[in-house]
Amino acid sequence: MKTKQFYKYLLIIGGSMIPLSMIMFIFGISMFTARGDFSSFVIQLSQFCFIFWMPVFVLGIILLIIGSIMQKRNI
Repeated sequence: MKTKQFYKYLLIIGGSMIPLSMIMFIFGISMFTARGDFSSFVIQLSQFCFIFWMPVFVLGIILLIIGSIMQKRNI
């Protein structure tokens, strides 16, 4: 992989992780107020989404920052 194009991958991955973390947060919160009979898979998935939404969000921001710095410096 060329290092001059590596920043593009960081920008794409970081940019896609931020909306993913928002979806994870909304799904995790919505299961707190949900009523009904849900499968154990959906319940476990919502727990993991609620636990890991913040690290995914922070990692997405970090990757975006690193990618933009690399783009500006032409590394």
